[in-house]
Amino acid sequence: MCLRLFAKIVILLAFCGIETSHAQNNAALPRKAMLGAQVEENERGIEVLEVIRATAVQIKLRRGDLIRQVNQISITDFSQFLTVLDQQIAGAPAHFVVERNKKKVHLKGVFEGRPFETSNFSDVLYDQAPFRGGMLRIIINKPKKEGKMPALLFIPGYTCSSIDNLNETHPYKRIIDVFAKAGFVTLRIEKSGLGDSRNTPECESCDLHDEIENFQVGLNKLKSLPYVDTNKIIIFGHSMGGIVAPALSAKNQVAGVIVYGTTAKSWFEYQIEMYRTQNLLAGLDPLEYEKSIVDQYELNYRYFVKKEALSELANDPFMDSLLRLHWQYDGAERIFSRNAEYWRQIQDLPHLEHWKNTTAKVLVQFGESDFQAFSKADHEQIVRTVNFYKPNTAALQTFPSTDHYFAKSGTMQEAFDKFMNQQYVQLFEEYNHDVGQNALAWSLEILGMLKVN
Repeated sequence: MCLRLFAKIVILLAFCGIETSHAQNNAALPRKAMLGAQVEENERGIEVLEVIRATAVQIKLRRGDLIRQVNQISITDFSQFLTVLDQQIAGAPAHFVVERNKKKVHLKGVFEGRPFETSNFSDVLYDQAPFRGGMLRIIINKPKKEGKMPALLFIPGYTCSSIDNLNETHPYKRIIDVFAKAGFVTLRIEKSGLGDSRNTPECESCDLHDEIENFQVGLNKLKSLPYVDTNKIIIFGHSMGGIVAPALSAKNQVAGVIVYGTTAKSWFEYQIEMYRTQNLLAGLDPLEYEKSIVDQYELNYRYFVKKEALSELANDPFMDSLLRLHWQYDGAERIFSRNAEYWRQIQDLPHLEHWKNTTAKVLVQFGESDFQAFSKADHEQIVRTVNFYKPNTAALQTFPSTDHYFAKSGTMQEAFDKFMNQQYVQLFEEYNHDVGQNALAWSLEILGMLKVN
């Protein structure tokens, strides 16, 4: 879900997973290149903080180098640097110009590819599917057995982040692994423009309807696999994936839908309540706290309800400052790092209609320390809606002391403080295994594969 406060993080252009030789590559898509260095943008430019492996080691990058050019393209800022790197594929020439000890140095070699994901208990298959004139990367975990198997489509949250080669402690990896170990085929599909995907629109430019179509491609692919039992497909949606999942299940026959940390109310209502919740956790002065809500109420109402254009709102200097400070407005068409229409379409999407039209069994999971999808009432409303139209088909499961990232991180205040203090490693290590086990047990039960007392 969307956050009022975004922590500043150092971006690592390297993967930290263990490389082995067991991954299977069945895909025609070329592998994206991997730099293999930790870098940051500062007043001097793009500086190398640490050389880790892969291309960075091969071309002999050094700590302290300032990257000035990549393949004859001058590097002006961090965003452009990431864009240039994202265009490189394994095996392509790598020509870097760096500033080292105030001297220009040319470094040449070949881009090395990102490592493929591996597993001790499943085959990891790299596949692809067409989308908008290009190809999207698909990653499948196929249990090491024969015959038709149940399957899981995993839908992540809103950020434009690759789901390839997740660290072993990543909460998404933990959810996927618990299903794969139990004999489920699991499928992840990259969002448009991410990972190895080629010639598809960049993720940040896509709206919500594009994203729903993106995951429909993934569901279609899952149903086409010869080893998948199409009568035993589960969709798991986390955060914004909890909005996409019912949009898919309303139009597709699946056995079950699981959502964790989502919403049922209008986005206008959600954001106002979000500001109240998070500003309180941030410890704002009471009068400052109330003024911030009043300011946000007007901005949210004008954008989400009255449908005023961002450019029109930004003509007001005060509104422009609110947009830039709190909504990550880029001065054009993006807020919260996504196409602005993405967020407004959430406002207009008939969430509860989708739940009404879902024919699948439904499990709604809620972490009581979740300060992003903070409303237990919303989760209860989903269950109530489903059961009103199809009695006894939806259930709610709550997890004490558990936050938005499945971490057993303490109270909501403690979870908020850890996130704002950038204690991401600790949050990953505090993963609550009960979330995945509950989702798996429920799935096995509704599929008639296990009786749960």
